[in-house]
Amino acid sequence: MSAINHVAVWVAGIVQFMLGAGWYTALGRVWMAGIGKDQIQLAADIGHSPLPYIISLVTGLVIAYTLAWLLPKVGAASAAAGAKTGALLGLALIGTTLAQNYGFEARPVSLWLINAGYMVVGMAIMGAIVGHWRKTA
Repeated sequence: MSAINHVAVWVAGIVQFMLGAGWYTALGRVWMAGIGKDQIQLAADIGHSPLPYIISLVTGLVIAYTLAWLLPKVGAASAAAGAKTGALLGLALIGTTLAQNYGFEARPVSLWLINAGYMVVGMAIMGAIVGHWRKTA
């Protein structure tokens, strides 16, 4: 882990977290319809708990650290290569897993587009940050 730029990883994780705030604010009504809840039901389920936000940030940091470890191993040493790798991994690993689950859960395609799209875009951005902002010797 010594070759990892921890500042870049944290910035990438926080940027992805902030993207989620905007993404789900903009697509909130469609997302809630996709999960079969309205704002009142969602508030009753979550309440004022910070736990979903903490989980989201930690998840973003885990993904950013994974990208920081993986990108040098696949030769992705630029923002463009990092973004491409992040987007590909987001679609290939997360998008397909969500599609498989949503198929059995009979969830709407719109929900898959919102959730998988967020991860593909978020991982592309994280890959770009980590790919570009490498640790200097």
